[in-house]
Amino acid sequence: MEIQYFKSAWGDIKNSPRWFGKLCLLALLNFIPIFGQIVTYGYLYGWAREIAWGTHEPMPGKIFSNEDGKFWRRGWFVLVLTFVFALVPVIVSSIGNSLQGLGIEQTFFGRSYVATPAWIVVGSIVSIVGFIVAIVASILAWIGNMRISIYDRLSAGFQFGKIWKMLRRDTGGILRIFGMELLVGIIMGIVLSIVFFVLMLIVVSIGVAGLAAAGYSIDAIQYMTSAQQGRMVVQFIASAGFFGFLLILLGIFVTSLAIVFVEMLVIRAMGYWTMQFDVPRWGGQDDPLPFELYEDEQKAWSQPVQQPGSPAREPVTADEPLRSSGQPLEQPQTTSAPAAPVIAPLPVEPLADSASGPDSASDSGFRSEDPVVEYGEPVVVGANFIMTPEEIGEFEAEAEAQAIETVESAAQGAHGVEDGQAGDPDVGEDGEPHVGQPEDGEPQD
Repeated sequence: MEIQYFKSAWGDIKNSPRWFGKLCLLALLNFIPIFGQIVTYGYLYGWAREIAWGTHEPMPGKIFSNEDGKFWRRGWFVLVLTFVFALVPVIVSSIGNSLQGLGIEQTFFGRSYVATPAWIVVGSIVSIVGFIVAIVASILAWIGNMRISIYDRLSAGFQFGKIWKMLRRDTGGILRIFGMELLVGIIMGIVLSIVFFVLMLIVVSIGVAGLAAAGYSIDAIQYMTSAQQGRMVVQFIASAGFFGFLLILLGIFVTSLAIVFVEMLVIRAMGYWTMQFDVPRWGGQDDPLPFELYEDEQKAWSQPVQQPGSPAREPVTADEPLRSSGQPLEQPQTTSAPAAPVIAPLPVEPLADSASGPDSASDSGFRSEDPVVEYGEPVVVGANFIMTPEEIGEFEAEAEAQAIETVESAAQGAHGVEDGQAGDPDVGEDGEPHVGQPEDGEPQD
């Protein structure tokens, strides 16, 4: 089934206990450079890592809980990769803006001795390319950050070959997440514009009221000297005072709140997107992904005739990763497989009487029917169909039984031909069967 990324991510956020308080705390922490971003990334990507493993849990109760012991390391690695991926589009856009500036100077002011008016067009094209590069870099950074959160290695986020294969596997899903971010960002931008307009209107009203109280009038402004205008500005700022400063800080906080909320939605949605790649079966960071192994197996089994003298193919088991040869995948010595997320044990509480049931909400507000993805059922991703382990086992058992039956039938036919040529001990030389006596002397039927 197709994952509804916005519905799944938003449902997980709003059903987490005290989610808005955690959102506000993360927005406040973002006022601290570097430290705030490390905390935000470590917390949100740790939560996304859990759903990528198929563990559906609400937000961790404490932001600094560090349950898996990799909170700070994960946040730092994600910050580094995000900075590196953002650096490329910034450089490209800066080149485009510089070319545009030189072309404008030459065209309208004649100040540049190197540039020509054509540089305006070239600079505009480079700026557009920089915008496209920024979109692609943002998407690649999402995938790289998810790989970092799973493997806990910075190098896993820079494996462009793996990232590109994952992107090609489900480009539509990534584009839907990007569209979700774009749409939510536009809505947040409109809301923030309204908020800032209202706050600035309040600040200006307070300042104008202070000027009027001090005896300033609109008619007198045009006759003021520069010194008088300066004193008027000081009076305006003094009138707005501390209250106006608080309103400006409130506007900045609301902006940070909106940015963290969009990041929370996108990162949680990326956890759902990564879950489809069967994370529990991942090997080391350099090993093929499960869908690559599946494609290799399909190509190998599609061969019409097996080459003479080649070893027989062993049956595929559902509980172990495979190579293209069908053998169990060996773990490399240099890279380690990702570890499953650590979930804190929940306190044991007595069962409720009639209120408990599959449709009743838990004390934490997180309901069992909220997840959009149902586990243990076949999942359809695009045009591919992934069988459950039970179906794989039934299919293998049936195939093995058919193979054994075919081999036994062929062996019986071959023995029959050989016995007819070499002579059967119960058949005489003239082709007539012997009438022998059993050991107990009874005539043989």
